[in-house]
Amino acid sequence: MRKHLITLGIWVAAALVLVAVHWSSTPNTSAALSAASPTAAAVAADPEYGRALFMAKGCATCHFHANANVGSHFSEVGPNLTFYRADPVFLQSWLKDPQSIRSNTQMPNLELKKTEIDALIAFLATNPPQP
Repeated sequence: MRKHLITLGIWVAAALVLVAVHWSSTPNTSAALSAASPTAAAVAADPEYGRALFMAKGCATCHFHANANVGSHFSEVGPNLTFYRADPVFLQSWLKDPQSIRSNTQMPNLELKKTEIDALIAFLATNPPQP
């Protein structure tokens, strides 16, 4: 009986190791985003991180931006943000809690961190030249 318990324990330990190895090698969007930008200061000024967030947080579901090329417009629920210009202070408030600015907005509160908001604002400032 004791031999069976030891064998079972070895199998359980081996299974846990395999799960841990598989889990650590599986792509994880939030981990990839974190690894791409190790410091808060770097994130705040990193439009590429903002671009990754634009895709990962689902902004492209409702908005189009030419620098976040996803093939075509997914939806026209929200405005095209390719040439969007707004005051960064307004964008901070809007991205933090859209309903506090406009109660009937369709834009959800994405519970963004300040560093994520800063990166998204940096990305939105990377507008291509207007045609």
